[in-house]
Order: sequence, then C-alpha cells, then structure tokens
Amino acid sequence: RFGGAWADVMRLALWVRDGEPPERSRRIECVWRDPATPTGAQPTDAAVKLVQAGILPAEGEVVLEMAGLSEAQRQRVAAERRRAQ
Repeated sequence: RFGGAWADVMRLALWVRDGEPPERSRRIECVWRDPATPTGAQPTDAAVKLVQAGILPAEGEVVLEMAGLSEAQRQRVAAERRRAQ
C-alpha cells in the first residue's frame, strides 16, 4: 500500500545525492516484513514446507531469505555451496 511511495522517496534521495536520476532506480522496491514477532523456527518451517511441496527449490535464494538469513549470511551460504561442488 505505501511501498510505492517509499520507493519514490528513495529514488528522489538518490537523485539529490547524485545530482541526476540513477539509471537502476527503476528497480528499487520496498520489502516489508511481518511486524509480528515469530519464533525463530516459524519462518524456517514455512520455507521447508514450501520446498517439500515443490513450490520453491531447496537451493534457492528465496528459501534462505524466508528462513531469516541476512544478506551477509546468504552470501556465506552461497560461498559454502560453491566450495562443496
């Protein structure tokens, strides 16, 4: 509902900072999190169920994001996967 407005604000902030409209700013999007306080296991359980149902691939980035891993943690997992191949 408000995501588009916040994305516009970010585009304007980048424009002001850089003095020109950034080329890649069209891809900016807002990613809202659930304001509830789930247990640590709930998001991981949901990700596992989506993988088991065949909706998401087990090796996908989305699964790691759903499980609550930060960007840095997801990068480390990707590096570990590359080393294991």
